[in-house]
Amino acid sequence: MAEPDTLRLWSFVEPEAVLSSETHRNIARGVHEHRDRLTPAHAAADPDVLDAVYLAGTYYLERLQHLPEGQVWDHHAYTLLLRIVHAVRPASVPQPLRDGFAEHPPGDVPAYETVHAVGRALLAAGTAAKDPEAVLVAGALLGHAFVEARGQESGPHIAFGFAIGLKAMADLGVGPEDARARGITLMRRALAELPTDDQFRDAMLAELASALAKAPPQPPAEGSPAAEVGAYMRGGGLERLDDAVDRLRTALATSATAEPERSLRRAELGQVLRMRFETTGELTDLDASVTELRAALAGGALDAELRASVASFLGLAHLDRYVHTQDPADLEAATTAVRDGCDPAVAASPAHPQRLTNLAAVLTARYDLYERQADLDEAVEHLTFAVAATPPAQHDHPVMAVKLAVALGRRGTHRRGAEDLRRAEAILRQVADGSPGAGPIRQLARMELAELLADRGALFGDDRAIAEAVEQYGATALTPTEDIRTRLRCAYAWGVHAASLGALDLAREGFRVALTELLPKLTGPALGRESQETRLREVSSLATVAATASVMAGRPQEALVRLEQGRGVLLAQALRLRGRHDDLAAVSRPLAERFERVCAELVARQRGPEERKAAAAEYDQVVRDIRALEDWEDFQRPLGWERLSEAAADGPVAVINVSAWGCSVLLVTRPPGGPGRVDRLPLDVTEDEIGRRAEVFRTAVTRLGGATGRERLRADQELKDTLRWLGARIVRPVLAHLDLAGPPDPGASPPRLWWCPTGVLSLLPLHAAVLEDGPDGPVHTHDRVVSSFTPTLGALLHARSLPVTGEQPASLLAVAVDARGAHPPLAALDDELAAIGAAPGRRDVLRGTEATPRAVLAALRGHTHAHLACHGVRDPGDPARSRLLLHGGELTLRELAGERLTDARFAYLSACHSAAPGEELADEVISVASAFQLCGYRQVIGSLWTVDDRMGPLLAREVYRHLAAPGTPPAAVALHRAIGVLRAHPRYRDPLFWGSVIHHGL
Repeated sequence: MAEPDTLRLWSFVEPEAVLSSETHRNIARGVHEHRDRLTPAHAAADPDVLDAVYLAGTYYLERLQHLPEGQVWDHHAYTLLLRIVHAVRPASVPQPLRDGFAEHPPGDVPAYETVHAVGRALLAAGTAAKDPEAVLVAGALLGHAFVEARGQESGPHIAFGFAIGLKAMADLGVGPEDARARGITLMRRALAELPTDDQFRDAMLAELASALAKAPPQPPAEGSPAAEVGAYMRGGGLERLDDAVDRLRTALATSATAEPERSLRRAELGQVLRMRFETTGELTDLDASVTELRAALAGGALDAELRASVASFLGLAHLDRYVHTQDPADLEAATTAVRDGCDPAVAASPAHPQRLTNLAAVLTARYDLYERQADLDEAVEHLTFAVAATPPAQHDHPVMAVKLAVALGRRGTHRRGAEDLRRAEAILRQVADGSPGAGPIRQLARMELAELLADRGALFGDDRAIAEAVEQYGATALTPTEDIRTRLRCAYAWGVHAASLGALDLAREGFRVALTELLPKLTGPALGRESQETRLREVSSLATVAATASVMAGRPQEALVRLEQGRGVLLAQALRLRGRHDDLAAVSRPLAERFERVCAELVARQRGPEERKAAAAEYDQVVRDIRALEDWEDFQRPLGWERLSEAAADGPVAVINVSAWGCSVLLVTRPPGGPGRVDRLPLDVTEDEIGRRAEVFRTAVTRLGGATGRERLRADQELKDTLRWLGARIVRPVLAHLDLAGPPDPGASPPRLWWCPTGVLSLLPLHAAVLEDGPDGPVHTHDRVVSSFTPTLGALLHARSLPVTGEQPASLLAVAVDARGAHPPLAALDDELAAIGAAPGRRDVLRGTEATPRAVLAALRGHTHAHLACHGVRDPGDPARSRLLLHGGELTLRELAGERLTDARFAYLSACHSAAPGEELADEVISVASAFQLCGYRQVIGSLWTVDDRMGPLLAREVYRHLAAPGTPPAAVALHRAIGVLRAHPRYRDPLFWGSVIHHGL
């Protein structure tokens, strides 16, 4: 061996020869020949081994003299080879390396490590030179190292090196036919075994992404559910999901479908149903998805790979449920399922990136709820892997990229991290600009890009970013796709962010698109009631914010239209299905009969989603046919200002808009024979203040139901303070503007005034507000006007449009039942039944056990008037679950919503909370009273909170006495006079008692 510090073995060889592929291949072949003996022990015992190792080691030393810096594998090979020489003949190793070994003595290194290093060095050179022979020799070295290193600490890295060799063979067209596929599989397996904090992980992911980018796509079988899903993701088309659902259900209905195929079909059906839910919002699809996925797991016929995927998709279904319910238990169920789906035993599967994506979606939701940074960091880590480990042509690759961008954006916003925000923006722009077609993913990417720009603009005070966000929101909202939910969210945000820049006309256009074009499609009659409510929760303040923008732009009439379009949406839809259209019958009886039939089908209860969908499609068609008639082009369109102003024909209507941007009253008046007018009164209150006052008032009323001593005094003071605040800040300005602040003329009836509050203001008794202190005590709204309430102007117009034909004589159904249970006894029911004896016409009574829900519903159909004395239950978080407690069951809002009582006139609901809307969906004004209006009752009396059982008979007696008087005043006037009697009663003069009862309707 040559003296290493004075005479290098390869120093006399021309550089071109040293760097030639042939020389490198020959050296590598020599190493391969001794591949199992590359250890100091073998070198000491066999001179041939020592000579071969010395030759190769000094060769790599010489190569490094002629190569640019950074040739990691050449350096690694040189070090490992000369380490062996150093152990046998230290003097043959160059002095710098001897010094290094002296400072850090080399330990034992398995032979396969040296083989791997030489293979990687040759592979790098052969790939750069496009030398197939060199790549094949490198592959032989790397394959040997891979086999020997299995189960060892360096096994994943060496396996990945062999995978890179297989990929290089495929690129050059040599080696096994399946080299690329084998290489990709091996890369996935190696990464699955690698610790997540490995320093080379990112580089390995980049290598896998490069391999996947060159892999030919593996399209699913034509016509298969997977093919339909992929086509839907790229180009939309809800019918593709419908077809997939139909085919899968047909397969499951066939007895010939045996296991494990049956469980597989159930899993596919569950996934497609969940996707369809995310587009349509139909909750029955989500419930069915959970059922099918659970059944597929419970069957026990799936292998570990498929079980992992099904568990992961079940987690996504639970996540969708969490978004609907906001119940943390659903989020925990989602977390458990997606973590079960990330089974390490199948982590090398091509489906594993999708399962990690699902896990990351749940982790992001957990971050939003719990604000634990570790959840977000884990989500970013999993999504980074998923994006790299998924072929770019695969249909869900853009989904993964968007979710990665969302997680990065969340983290960047939280930490004010510019790099995370930059990465997120780059990813979203690439997906938004590069995804083919107009499918949901491209829409989602544009929306998330807009969200990111808006957040960045707010975070760093960058108006240009917000302006671009407005452009992105607008473009997405106007793209004609089936993803109405995304489009509506974008239209809403378009309006909000345009207004923040002071671009009110642009904001008004965004709100117009949201409320006129998109909201009706989001909550169409094809959806079940609960599904509609779920969708409305996502845009709960849209109408009030849009109306405020119109007010800011000096367009109060437009503000009223926006409130009507976005409040009481389900009520307005239901009222349209219950209207009378005698004028249509005069023009086209066949169309009128067809319209009446399809409306009845949509109103009917217990209809499945497919039946609703078919009926809704027919409804849309018959409406188009009617609009084709001459002068009928506006049939069933939202009401415009001129028609809305007619709501004030019998007295002014005070529409009180409560929004985060400001609160104001829109006073609608219409003198006889004159045009309508709307005046705007700004209010010196905020939405937050109203919310706090409403909560204080609710708590005070509850405490007054049982508190004593100082606690009762404190609660009473809070109630009175709220009524004084309500009078000073809201009611008194309205009455002053209408010139109604003073008492009515002696002997004259007080004028009528309709209140139409929005948001949580609907929970406060405007009719009982304290205006001032008089000589005889506080002066209330009741002392100045006859108050009525209406959920919307449209509801009031509908009540007035219902004809009283006279075909059905007045008759009263009286219901009295004490359901007890957890509720206090109703001791005055018999007295209340006796008190309504003055009611006109025939009277039928359902008492106690007779008053079942079915019997009451049946009896309501045969009477014009109804009086129900029973317990009422309000669910503030889910107002549609509010109900009346009858014998043996409950009369729910959804059951009432299925009725069309054409002869109904007046309902008196002597039940607690019967007129109180929910705090959730407050602008939908969902209450028992509104449900009775929906059935067809033109006038309804109900209660905002718990009423004194003993007060019921006195109030009812007075109401019916006035209704039976000559001239029969409206129910609102009868109630007003009856409350006057209550206020004179020593026990019930306090507004805690009489302030609960209100009138809805005419």
